[in-house]
Amino acid sequence: MTPAQFKSLHATLGNPRTLPPVPPSGQASVPVAQYEAYRATARYVSPDGETIQFLTGLTAGDPSTTAALHAVPAIRTEAAAVAKTLGATEYGVGGEAPAFYDISSISDSDLARVVPVAIVVIGLLLCLVIRSLIAPLYLIASVALSFFAALGLSVILFIKIGGDSGLTFILPFLMFIFLLALGEDYNILVMSRIREEAYHLPLREAVSRALGATGTTVTSAGLVLAGTFAVFALVGGRGSGGSQIRDVGVGLALGVLMDTFIVRTVLVPCTVILLGRWNWWPSALSRVGAQPGGPDGPGGPGSAGGPGGPSGEGTEQDTESAAPRAR
Repeated sequence: MTPAQFKSLHATLGNPRTLPPVPPSGQASVPVAQYEAYRATARYVSPDGETIQFLTGLTAGDPSTTAALHAVPAIRTEAAAVAKTLGATEYGVGGEAPAFYDISSISDSDLARVVPVAIVVIGLLLCLVIRSLIAPLYLIASVALSFFAALGLSVILFIKIGGDSGLTFILPFLMFIFLLALGEDYNILVMSRIREEAYHLPLREAVSRALGATGTTVTSAGLVLAGTFAVFALVGGRGSGGSQIRDVGVGLALGVLMDTFIVRTVLVPCTVILLGRWNWWPSALSRVGAQPGGPDGPGGPGSAGGPGGPSGEGTEQDTESAAPRAR
């Protein structure tokens, strides 16, 4: 039935819901086949004949799966083509999968906007707290590294091993924002203590003492937080939409554990030791001789109080060679 035929029948017969099963005697001009076809549209056409409803079902499976989300654009394209054919002024595709698809698109768009802003704001805060332009660079890079590592581990765990079709769309956004906030919180705690100790100790000893002082706090907080997310994934994953809650809980737990035991405990301290005084550039602590134990710093071999310096004891050979001059 073409749109023109439907409009003609609607003008002749009126609302299809009020029509009797058998054509009235006054409607002999309308063929029985068209009458029955028009009457069958009562469930899908509004009484005024202006709105048409199409009921379809996805063959991709669970509406929350990746396959179902990927099918939404094709369904909307087909709906647009049908609406154009019927001469409809408006059309739409509703349901759980289209709603998830729209949320996923908005989440991806927000991620592209929020990530740069969050990185810039966190970087400025690190510069102010640590008083350095170098340390914030690798501290933020360490957070990005833990994010990609945790996301990759989630993909291996759920898709490669578990056989899932994909991860929930909200996981990358939540994981990045949470790990960025948590990671930089731990970074400020550890780096502030390292900087404080670096004023009085050689850098290697300052890092060791700072880790000893803050390690218990960081490790305990990380374990508690990771355990909380694990329980969240275990309990929430049993109900409706449990796969999404499970993905979020396990993904965040893995990210917290990697950030706590690998990035903060190993990666960041090793980077601090490798960069030496350049960690604190351009603050006064980055200048030659500012750090204790350095080549020109207090306690170093070339300093006034170090071995071989003017007030040091010197070596045995220096003492013996100076003796004749004293005589």
